[in-house]
Amino acid sequence: MKDMIKMGLFLFVVAAVAGVLLAITEDITAPKIAANKKALLEQARKEVLPVASKFSQNEHKTDDKANAVSFSAGFTESGEMAGVVLNVYPKGYAGPIEMVVGLDPQGKITGVKILSQKETPGLGTKLSDPVFMEPFKKLLSSKEKPVFMVKQDGGDVDAITAATISSRAFCAGIRNSLDLYNLIKPQLSSLTPPQALPASTTGGIK
Repeated sequence: MKDMIKMGLFLFVVAAVAGVLLAITEDITAPKIAANKKALLEQARKEVLPVASKFSQNEHKTDDKANAVSFSAGFTESGEMAGVVLNVYPKGYAGPIEMVVGLDPQGKITGVKILSQKETPGLGTKLSDPVFMEPFKKLLSSKEKPVFMVKQDGGDVDAITAATISSRAFCAGIRNSLDLYNLIKPQLSSLTPPQALPASTTGGIK
């Protein structure tokens, strides 16, 4: 009986110490992870909307606050509207696919980047590879109004061999971004570029 109590106390202490160490580790790493994710998102915005030199974060409010649409508005160096960047999360074969999509002021896709996915390695993960992205970019430049569905479903997008579900999810993400763009389009004309931060003025020691 005493041995069981000792073992229970030992396991309790081990679990408590492990919990404290995990909490400390999370406190230390969480800010770095958040900073890295922010940097990746900023880089993605520049990639999918390359004509924009600065961005402002905006929100399109709806009657249902839970369905408010967050988006980044991009502006050229001269302050002209360059387009918008949207994050969409279509459901893939193994979970949501985080996509960053850029659209110009007329609603034309200017770029797409996969930020994260859990698709099957060597199959669905090819969504972010040139083998899939290059034909998709060619489609955007060669056809005025592409049908963003895989060819098996009557669309214009070449699906990845043996990864049709992932390809369909990608197309769903594109269509979702177009729907969101149409929702926020009336708001775009009222947006203004972000104001530059004032230069810091720190007085020297005399």
